[in-house]
Amino acid sequence: MSDENAEKLFLQEKPTLALLFIGSRGKTYASVISKEIDSTFAHTTRILAKMEQCGLIKFTFEGRIKFVELTEYGKDVETALNDFRNIIAKEFSIENLQKRDSEREDVEDDEEEMAAEEEPEQVEELDPLNTEILGKIQNLKTKIESIHKDAVAQGDSRDTIFRKLGPYSRDIKKLRNQIEKTESPIDETVTLAMKESEKLLESYLKS
Repeated sequence: MSDENAEKLFLQEKPTLALLFIGSRGKTYASVISKEIDSTFAHTTRILAKMEQCGLIKFTFEGRIKFVELTEYGKDVETALNDFRNIIAKEFSIENLQKRDSEREDVEDDEEEMAAEEEPEQVEELDPLNTEILGKIQNLKTKIESIHKDAVAQGDSRDTIFRKLGPYSRDIKKLRNQIEKTESPIDETVTLAMKESEKLLESYLKS
C-alpha cells in the first residue's frame, strides 16, 4: 500500500483507535478490537486487512486462536500517533473526534453490513476447512431456529419443544468434536459461531 493510502487510513478515527488499542494490549484478536472501537466485525476486518498491507500488523496463531499484533513498524507508528494525540489533547479529545466523525462512520458501517449480508467477508477469508465447518454450523443454527419458531407458533408445550430440539445436541457435539480433533488452525469466526449455536440450543431447551 502506498504512503498516500496509509495516510488516508490514519486520518480516520477507527483505524487510529484500533492501532492504539492493539499496541496497548500487545496481542489481541479481531472480535475484541471490534468491540473496543465500537465497529462491526466486517468493518474491523477491513481495517485490519489494510493495516496488514501497510506492514503495521501481523497475524499469528497460538493453537487454533488467530491473534493480531503490531510489527516493529507498527510500533513506530503507534508511538508517533500517541505523540500527536498528546500534542493536541488540550484542544481536542477522542470524544470530540468520534462525535465529529460519527455520521460518516455510521454510513460506512451500514454500507459494509449490507455488503456482508450479500457476500460475507468472513467466509471469503477462511480456508476451505474453516469455510466448510462454518457452513455446517450456520446451517445447523438455521434449522434449530426454524424448528423452535414453528413450535412456538403452534403453541407446543415445553416437553414437545424439548423432544424436537433434543436430538440436535448430538449434531452440536459432532461439530465440536470435529473442531477439537482437526490439526489445522481453527479461525476465531468458527469458534465464535460454534459457541453461539451451542448457547442458542441450550437456551431453547431450557425455555
